[in-house]
Amino acid sequence: MFLLNLLLMVAPPAQAETGQFTILGQHECAPFEGVLFNKQAISEVLSGYDRFQYACDNVVKYELSKQAELHRYDIETLKIEHKALTQEYDLFIEHKDKEIQALVKSLKKTSPRNKTWWFVGGLVVGSAATYGAYRVFDER
Repeated sequence: MFLLNLLLMVAPPAQAETGQFTILGQHECAPFEGVLFNKQAISEVLSGYDRFQYACDNVVKYELSKQAELHRYDIETLKIEHKALTQEYDLFIEHKDKEIQALVKSLKKTSPRNKTWWFVGGLVVGSAATYGAYRVFDER
């Protein structure tokens, strides 16, 4: 189909007479007003529609394919961006997990080994401070 159209565009036009038309008034060789075409002129009008329809179809196909490529490009770009952001997020979470583990280890190293004695000492000091405050501020 493409080769046939290319051949028709490249081939020189046939030496034929050009189409002719006549504008008629009412009751001039016809019972109505209008335009009278000869066979050559009407064939040019009818074939021109087909040529323009074909050209329009080609332009529409081209524009649609161009838009499809742009959308495909946008989708691929978004997929790549999503993958990069997912990897960045995973790396961030992994870093935070390692930081938490390091802080837990550090806390375990600095925690007192005699937790029971610290607890008992805290109770005794707290009770003594409470009793002392009671005695000082008691107004009896």
